[in-house]
Amino acid sequence: MILPEQPHNLDEFLRQFGRDDFWCGTLLGGCGEPLRPKRYVTKVCHFSHEANPGRGECHRTTHSADGADHLFIKTHVTRWLAAQGHAVQGELRTFGHCHGDAVDFRLRHTNTHLRFELHSEDYRSWRKAADSLGAKEGRIEWVFGRDDALARDMVARRGYALLVRCETEGNDRRVFIGTVTDGKKTVWDSLEQCRMTESGLVTPALEELRAEGAVREHGIGCDPFPSSVALPRGQVVFAVDTEAAPPSSSPLDVPGRRLIPGFVKPAGSRIVRTHLSLPETVPAPTDQYVYHLAGSVRLLVTDVVEGIGSSWAVRADALVRLNGLEAERTGLWRPSVALDEKHVPAPRASSMCERTPLTDPVPSGPKSPETAPGKPVDVLRKALEEVAAKGATITWSELAERLGRWVYDLPDPKRQELLVAVDRPRVPDHPLLSVLIVTHLGRPLPYLGQVLSRLGAAEPASEFAVQQWAVAEARKTHQAYGGRPTRVSAAPPPGTNQPAAKVEAPSESDLRQAHRKRAEMREKLEEAARTRARTKGMRVQRLSEAMEKAEAHLRRYEEARPHRRALRIWLGEGDRVLDLLDRLIGRPITDIPARTVHRTVAAEPKPVKAVEPKPVEKKDPNLRKIRRLLGELGATHRHRPTQDLQRLLDEIGKHRDQLARPLSAVETKLVERWQSRLEDRRSVERSAEAAAASRNTSARVGRIAEPSQDDRMPAERIDKLARTVRDILTELARADGTPLSWGDLRLRAGAQFPLLHPDDQVALLVAVDRDTPADEPLLSTLVDSSVAAPHRLYRQARVALGREPVPDTELETHRAMEALRLRQLWRYRR
Repeated sequence: MILPEQPHNLDEFLRQFGRDDFWCGTLLGGCGEPLRPKRYVTKVCHFSHEANPGRGECHRTTHSADGADHLFIKTHVTRWLAAQGHAVQGELRTFGHCHGDAVDFRLRHTNTHLRFELHSEDYRSWRKAADSLGAKEGRIEWVFGRDDALARDMVARRGYALLVRCETEGNDRRVFIGTVTDGKKTVWDSLEQCRMTESGLVTPALEELRAEGAVREHGIGCDPFPSSVALPRGQVVFAVDTEAAPPSSSPLDVPGRRLIPGFVKPAGSRIVRTHLSLPETVPAPTDQYVYHLAGSVRLLVTDVVEGIGSSWAVRADALVRLNGLEAERTGLWRPSVALDEKHVPAPRASSMCERTPLTDPVPSGPKSPETAPGKPVDVLRKALEEVAAKGATITWSELAERLGRWVYDLPDPKRQELLVAVDRPRVPDHPLLSVLIVTHLGRPLPYLGQVLSRLGAAEPASEFAVQQWAVAEARKTHQAYGGRPTRVSAAPPPGTNQPAAKVEAPSESDLRQAHRKRAEMREKLEEAARTRARTKGMRVQRLSEAMEKAEAHLRRYEEARPHRRALRIWLGEGDRVLDLLDRLIGRPITDIPARTVHRTVAAEPKPVKAVEPKPVEKKDPNLRKIRRLLGELGATHRHRPTQDLQRLLDEIGKHRDQLARPLSAVETKLVERWQSRLEDRRSVERSAEAAAASRNTSARVGRIAEPSQDDRMPAERIDKLARTVRDILTELARADGTPLSWGDLRLRAGAQFPLLHPDDQVALLVAVDRDTPADEPLLSTLVDSSVAAPHRLYRQARVALGREPVPDTELETHRAMEALRLRQLWRYRR
C-alpha cells in the first residue's frame, strides 16, 4: 500500500482501509511487524511501527514509493501476461541489494524468459548470467531499470533496449516501458499499449523502428556494433594509403558510412596504419593531400573475437584539406616541388614562378557551366591553346573561373587523365599543353612526372630536373603557339545562347572593400619585406615568390576596378594571396618603440629629432576638419540616417586626399572603423528590405520580377538552406565542437551550399536564428567570419534579430561566453 502524504487524502484512505491491518513487508526488506498510519498536519503522513518493547530492529533502508516497484511490476506484468494468454507467476531475484533486484517470468509456450533487471549487476556477472540463461531458456527478453552500461550494450547489439519505470497514481504504481535507441530520446509507452509476441516484448515505438529496418531481430546473440572513445579534437591528421585494398567485410563497416585505408597521426604520437570511417555524403579523400579530421572524432573498437583479436578504426564526420606547408609538417606528405637546402633553385630569369598572369577581364555574360560539357578534353585543349598564344601560364582555379565549377570539383586522378587526353597522341618534339598548368606559386604540378610517364615521354630524373625541364618546355609551347592566331569559334561559348550582357559597374560596397583590401595587402608586403630581411634558406625564396604574386595582384586592381564581376574575382584572389603571405610570415613583427630607437641609436640623434609631424599637423587645416568630423560622427551617429553618415565620411575622404602628410595610424583605423559600421548598417537595411520583399511576393502575383543587380539569392532558398545550417550548428553545439569557418560549413553542407554574397551570409544567419528564444545564445556564434573583420557578420545578425548591441571592445569576450553557454545548453538537449 502507498500511504497518502497529505492529511485530507489520508482521511479518505482510512475510510476505505481503516479496518485492515498493515504490516512491514519482508519483501521490501522490512521486519514483518505491525504498522500504524500516522496523521500529521505540519509534516508528511507516514507509516510507523507500533510501540512494542519486544520488537526487533527493522533493517529496511528505503521508504520511498519506488522501493516497492518490483512488487508492482510483478503484479501488473502478471495481470498483463494473463490477458494475452500466458498463465505465469513472477519470481523475485536478489543480487545482494534487496529482494527485488530482478523479476523473472518464464513463458513456456513461446520458450521465452522475460527478466526485469531493476538493479544492475556488474558487466561480467551480467554476461555470465545472460549466457547461462540463454543456454537454458532459449530466448531472453531484457528490460532494464535504468539507462546504464548494460542497456547501452544491448543497444549496441540489437539497435535498441527496453527500460521500465513506475509512476504513482492514487494508491497504485503504473508501469511504463521505454524504448532506447542511439542518439534519440527515450520513448515511453504504458504497459497496456505493449504486446508480448514470440519475438519478445514489443512497444509501439519498437514497431515503427522495425518497419524502418533500424533494429536487429536476434537480440543479445548479435555481435555488438563498434564502441567509440572520444579523441582530442583538432589533433588528428589522415592520409590515404593507396597500396592497401579496401576491406571486403569488417565489423566496423556500418550502414551509411565507408571505410578508407590510410595513415593516421594523432598529435604527439607516431603514424599508424588503420582505417578511417567517413559518412557516405563526404567526398572521398585522395592521395594527393593530407586531411585534418573535423567534427566528432572518435576511436571505434569492437569486442575481441577468438583467434582474431579486436578491430579498431578512427571515425570522423568531415575532412579539412591542409595546405602544403601544414601537410609537410605532419610528416605524412612531401611536396614534389620541395627541394633540399643543398639544391640550387632555378635561375630567376627562367623560373616558372615569374609567369605572365592572364589579365583579360572576365566576361560578365552568363555564368560558366557547373557541370562538365560534352567533351571536356576539347574544351580544356582550346583554353590551353589560348593561354599558350598569350605566352602565359594558368592555375586550376583560374581554369575553373573560365570553364566552370566542374573543373574545380575534379580530383587529382581525374585531372591527370584529362591532361593525358589533351596531349595524346604524343608526337616527339611536339610542344605539350599540360606544362602550362602550374600551382598557385607558379611551380609545375606535383603529378607532372606521372602525366609524362603515361604519355610515353622521358621523365626527368629528379624533382629539380622536372622544374628545369618544365621551364624549357613551357617556353617551347609559347613559341609554337605564339606565331599562330588564337582560334575563335564562330559559335558562342558553351552554355550561352545570346550575346554577352552589358558590363555592370561595381557597387560602392565592393569598391570600399577593394580599397581596404589593397591597403591591407600593401601593409602585408611591407611586413613580408621585413621578415625576408632576417630569414634564411628556402623561406626567402618562398617569401619572394609570394611577394611577387601580391605585387602582380595589386597591378591588376586598376584593370578589374571598372567591372563588378572582375572586381569580385580580384577580391577573392586577394584573400588567397593574403592567406599565403600570413602563412609564410608567421608571427607578426612588432615595431620597435621610438624611445628604444633613441637609446639604441644614441650616436645619431639628429635624424630622429628631425622627423616631427606635430608642427605639420597643427598647421594643416584639413587635419583639423577631419578631427572635427570624426568627433561629430561619434556624438551624433545614433540619430543620423545612413545618407548623412555617408556624406560625412565622403567629406572626411575629400579632406584626407588634401593632407600634406599621411593620416596617423590611430585616426586611420578610426576612419576605417566608421566605414565598416556604415557598411554593416547598409547590409542590415538591405537584408530587411529583401525579407520584406519576400513576404509581399504573394500579393504581387502576375508581376514580372526585375533581375537582381548583385546576384543575390532568393529568400526562399535562403530559408531552405538555413534549415540545413541550423542542423549542422546544433549538432556542433551538442558535440562541443569548435566554431566553423564558412569553408568548413560549406564542406559539411555539401554541394547544396553555394558561394554567398556577404549580404546573403547575414540573411542566412538571421534565418538560422529566427526561432531561437531571446534568452538563449545565437547559433550564429559558432560561425567565424573572415580574418579581416572577424565579428562583422555576427554583429549584423544580432542587430537584425533585435538583440542588444555589444560594444566593439567587449565583442570578442562576449562571443566566447555565448559560445560556452551554447555548448552547455545543447549538450543534453535532444
